[in-house]
Amino acid sequence: MTGPAHDAHWVDVLKLRDEVRRTDGSVGELQMSLAKAVYQTVPVPYAKCTYYTDITQPTPLLVGFLGRVARRLGVQGVEAKACFHLDQGMGGGKSHALVGIWHLINSSESFLATDLGHAVAAEATAGGHELDLSAVVPIMLIGDSMSPGKTDPRFGPATDLFGRFLWLLFDRHSDRMGRWQHYVALGANKATLQAAFSEIDRPVLVVIDELMDYAMMLSDQDAIDGLPGEQAFLNALADAVDDQPHVALIVVVIRSDEDQAGYHPAAEEMREYVTARLRRNGETVTVTEPADFAQIIRRRLFASGKGDEVARSTAAAYLAAADETWSKEVYGKLGSARTLTSLPDRIVETYPFHPDLFELVAKEWSVVQAFQRVRSTVDIFARTVLHWATEREAGRWAPELIGPGDIPLHTDALEALLSSGVLAGSSRAIQGFRAVANTDIVRSGGGGGTAFTLDTALATNGVLVGQPAPAIRMATACFAYSLVPRAQAARGATKPELIAAIAGPDVQYVAAEEVFNALTASPVQGGLGALERARPAQGKGPERFYLSIKQTLNMYHANATAMVSNDLALDRVWKRAQRLASKGAFSRLHFAERSIGGDVSAAGCFSGIDGQENRLVVLDPRRWSLLNGRDADTRIDLDIAFGVTAGLSATYAASMVAAMVNTQRRTRARDRARDLIAWETVVAQLDPAAEEYPEACARRDEARTKLDADVKWAYQHYAYLLRTADGLTVQYKTMPDGRSALVGQEVWNDLVAVRRAVAAGALAPEYVSQLIAGGTFGRDLTPIELFALPYSDPTWPLVATVDDLRQALFGLATSTEWMLTDSDGNEIRPASPSQIQPASMQQLLRPRPVLSPQPSSTFPIPVSGRGGGSSQGVSKLTGGYAGANPVPSSQAETEATTYEVTKVRMPLSSLTNDAKREAVWGLIRELASLVDPARTTVDLQMLGLEITVTARTRDTSSLLSKAKLLPGVTFSIEEEDL
Repeated sequence: MTGPAHDAHWVDVLKLRDEVRRTDGSVGELQMSLAKAVYQTVPVPYAKCTYYTDITQPTPLLVGFLGRVARRLGVQGVEAKACFHLDQGMGGGKSHALVGIWHLINSSESFLATDLGHAVAAEATAGGHELDLSAVVPIMLIGDSMSPGKTDPRFGPATDLFGRFLWLLFDRHSDRMGRWQHYVALGANKATLQAAFSEIDRPVLVVIDELMDYAMMLSDQDAIDGLPGEQAFLNALADAVDDQPHVALIVVVIRSDEDQAGYHPAAEEMREYVTARLRRNGETVTVTEPADFAQIIRRRLFASGKGDEVARSTAAAYLAAADETWSKEVYGKLGSARTLTSLPDRIVETYPFHPDLFELVAKEWSVVQAFQRVRSTVDIFARTVLHWATEREAGRWAPELIGPGDIPLHTDALEALLSSGVLAGSSRAIQGFRAVANTDIVRSGGGGGTAFTLDTALATNGVLVGQPAPAIRMATACFAYSLVPRAQAARGATKPELIAAIAGPDVQYVAAEEVFNALTASPVQGGLGALERARPAQGKGPERFYLSIKQTLNMYHANATAMVSNDLALDRVWKRAQRLASKGAFSRLHFAERSIGGDVSAAGCFSGIDGQENRLVVLDPRRWSLLNGRDADTRIDLDIAFGVTAGLSATYAASMVAAMVNTQRRTRARDRARDLIAWETVVAQLDPAAEEYPEACARRDEARTKLDADVKWAYQHYAYLLRTADGLTVQYKTMPDGRSALVGQEVWNDLVAVRRAVAAGALAPEYVSQLIAGGTFGRDLTPIELFALPYSDPTWPLVATVDDLRQALFGLATSTEWMLTDSDGNEIRPASPSQIQPASMQQLLRPRPVLSPQPSSTFPIPVSGRGGGSSQGVSKLTGGYAGANPVPSSQAETEATTYEVTKVRMPLSSLTNDAKREAVWGLIRELASLVDPARTTVDLQMLGLEITVTARTRDTSSLLSKAKLLPGVTFSIEEEDL
């Protein structure tokens, strides 16, 4: 992913609030309390109107609520709602809104002078009215700071809600006690309340906060008798306020579905009783919505700075950098709400935070009732923002956008996250995810952790992602996505979501995918130990990845893996290699162990392997491997094994091929073996009746299959002996992709391709003739010598079978260029390849003498040696000759020639017997030899033939075609019924 760089960074344009820096990101008092603002029991910054308005984003719902309350209290001659029921869950902004109401009434002039105040005033005075809040009487009844039936200095003699209401109503009256006693005596009914409002004759704001806390205390055995009276007062108050102009009532009663607290049935009944009356007399109010979330958080953390221009620049950089692969593989798979087209607008809306982070927090974490959207998020984000701002200010890297992978888990941001309520307060879940963060991602304080280690390995291997810790960032994103169930009860994140977590203007997709592959690899290969995969049912939907805190199969497996040494794993690789190896076209399969009876010398390890046969020798991967800069010892040992250097007698080294592993691929096979051994351990530990047992067995079997594939893949190389101009050398070859040096037939085929071997049945006599002619023997060769050459001479190719060489020599012995003779020099004409004797030491294969076709021509006398190229010695043929008209040596040149007539008659007989047919073939072949034009030593004058053949119809057609070529030959064909 590449794109134009932009200079501005959010750290440079957005100024962190002083309290964020001063408190090391804790931001101090995050949860606003109406009691602290009103009574100032402890000093809090938001008790000051200027601070409150500075950190408060004027969101539409908040402004609308404050404006309607102000309109009810301070605008004359208009109808407005009197009762307001705040029923959002925890963290929904209720307390923040109530503190705003307090400042609006208590410090109206200062409040209305701010941006927030201007927006509220505009809402309240819509229609051209005037707003005056100077005379409003505030009555703040805070349920969690009052005890039913008990007196409190703030409320004089009052012990219930009605009495406390009256005490605060007549706060500025000269006869406060008298007026209080008067109305208490009248009782808590609608008429009493209306009379009190009329007497005070000023706008009145009644706020009852945390009513359910008060109801819970009322349900106590010592106070429950007062519950009916309190309910009656609240009912009368709702009716009286609705009928009284310029009086407003705000009650906070959290909805039952948003409240995790367990209440007494009497308190639950009070909730339902009060809620019904509030709905009848007023409106239910929500003061925040998801659309406001980003603005609220940004205003809470940053004091100043206009980031819109930089946000647009950053968005443009992301958009420009999204090449076709990013568009297709990431943004195209994130869903319709997270497309590449919508990304710029989403970035501008949430800047400097990545929209995916807000999507996660606002729509998924917030589903957990214990997670307080604003409060918890500010706590987490403040620590995150401070960390990256500090990094940037120190001249180090910081993300362009703070995304799901940028919560610094090695800092106290982890504890802020775990204690935020996102885990619903489960101590087991908190402990589990804390352990996962420290083990699988990064240790507290930095350093260590699986992802941290992977970042080092990726950097060493040259994987450049344009950021210092991509594995930590992607693993952190997986951590964040794993904390709560997602939409439709899905678990974790998809591959596009995890890759998107490290996207940026300078990030190449292929590098980001390498990080993903490293993290999601098995723990044996360095991947996250707690990572689980959720595969979609029936292949519908994307695969998901999540970090689990359960003692899952992966955790059992990770523990078992830690107990498997590399040596034990390589032992398994060697055992599987021996089981998987096959000889194919080779005559025999050998296995060279790293030591024999304690002897670790190369000579000792390869002793007993030499022999006159084609051998595939598989080398022990625990000792021998090739390439990766660590194969010097392997090459030294093989030089000895092949006889290139002294140390081992290797007569037939030319027919030995050594198969060995690739050094780097051996590591993967070793790790796969560790994986298998660990799964075998897990299966052994589990009860066969356990729920996980079938899956453990399946994963063991899958690991075994993958091990076999990786072992074959690891055996990538083979070696053989070669003779070059400089002498003997060991030649090393690499198998083509998809083939293995453990498979003998595949090695043989590769040898054929490089002309170091001959395919079965493909050894041509002419090829053997060239090999003999190209030798430097200086003499004729016996069959036993010829049959040894493919095994002992590296200039000869490997021959698949003895029969292949026998067939080739038979072709030579019956050719016009070569002949086979006995020890006396007499020609032996074999009738079939089976008559070639591989072990013969008396026979010789020698060139056939060549005669001149004209009397005046003079031809060189055939001589012994390969190809007839030597001038030493005359052929020892009976009837040797050196002219155009050779004469048998036993006769004088002037002696007259005598002739005889030889008749041979063979009765018509059956040839179904193999022996009989072989004998007949010998007779016919000898006749053919007599007629052979090349056999000029025979003086053949006349020949007559009578041939009767009974054969399958048309099998003699070739015979007839030849007969037609001779003048005077007649023939006939008769049907025969056998």
